[in-house]
Amino acid sequence: MNRFFRKFRLVSIDVFIYHMVKHNEFQLPKFKYTIQRENIHNKTRFFIKDLNTLVHESYVFKKVFLLKSIHKNGPVIGDCFTNKKYRGQSIYPYVINSVAKWLLESTCNEVFVVVNKTNESSIKGIEKAGFVKLASIKAKRWLWFYSKREINYFNRK
Repeated sequence: MNRFFRKFRLVSIDVFIYHMVKHNEFQLPKFKYTIQRENIHNKTRFFIKDLNTLVHESYVFKKVFLLKSIHKNGPVIGDCFTNKKYRGQSIYPYVINSVAKWLLESTCNEVFVVVNKTNESSIKGIEKAGFVKLASIKAKRWLWFYSKREINYFNRK
């Protein structure tokens, strides 16, 4: 029951939003893993397994309410995880770059990644994958409502 009530608490949000509008090729020499895909309700899971060990997984969400704060809409790559044993091999940037390529070629003209500002290793991987920082958002969230938003844009033309 406690888990149920946690969904109703007020949450502080302090994130960067990255985007990609044109695919930037990401090369890894001798990449031995195959990225698999499965649809789960309103999201798609992209993952890599080495025998029975989960190496990496990333999800694509069709709709994220936070993007409305910057007047954007599109798929968001998130909830990414790389097994500690496999970190440092550029698997994360390779996967999100491959996912962005698939999305840009098939369904949309812009792909987003939302990342916590304190997650330095993910930020490094996102930038290595070719995503560009679009905005930062600081806000309070209750359910899917956002208040006290502070939005800063980067490289706005």
